[in-house]
Amino acid sequence: MFCRTCRGPAGAGFARCYQCELALSDAGRLLADAVAPVGYAVRGGPLAEDLRRYKSDRAAAAEVAAAAARLRELLAGFLAGRGPSVWAAAGMTGGPTGVAVVPSGQGRSGAHPLAGLVRSCVALPLVRLAVVPAEIHARGVNPSWVRVGDPVAGRDVLVVDDTWVSGGSAQSAAAALKLAGARRVAIVVLGRHVNPADPASARFLAEIAKIGEIGEIGEKIP
Repeated sequence: MFCRTCRGPAGAGFARCYQCELALSDAGRLLADAVAPVGYAVRGGPLAEDLRRYKSDRAAAAEVAAAAARLRELLAGFLAGRGPSVWAAAGMTGGPTGVAVVPSGQGRSGAHPLAGLVRSCVALPLVRLAVVPAEIHARGVNPSWVRVGDPVAGRDVLVVDDTWVSGGSAQSAAAALKLAGARRVAIVVLGRHVNPADPASARFLAEIAKIGEIGEIGEKIP
């Protein structure tokens, strides 16, 4: 039921969802050593709405601020409670020594609001990541899409993203960091997107409603 990598819905008899299986086939050990969704961003649900509002240019300022505050509290609480499990799953003996935010590929001007949110609750040096403008990025893993702006050789890096749909952007960032010399990479994503209009996802949501939480951290890539 759970994808072993992203904890999203996987087809019956399959260890991973289609996108994570494809990413593993394409990038192997360049992928993150562990992936940990904080929650499920169910389309139309409160987490999905907060993830939309906190970076919206059209929402009222009070709504943007309230959504950002809730997301900050969610991330801080998850890292305080589940962080050690994520670091262990990723093979980080002492925890991460830097944090990076997945860059936006949608032409957003200025800093992405996720960067400020992460800086407000994660006391680690920021590893700068930027999009390479001429590089085309689809839903797959493309490390050439991301430029690493700080030295990471031998370091363990936490990568934070807001929404996981296919995982291509976050895994591209992880792969770029590893190619730049990072030792271990763990991805924490605020909301693993789930569309209840999809029959398989609807069944998945019905099952996890019985469990009450995401469960274990995603697998470590061997």
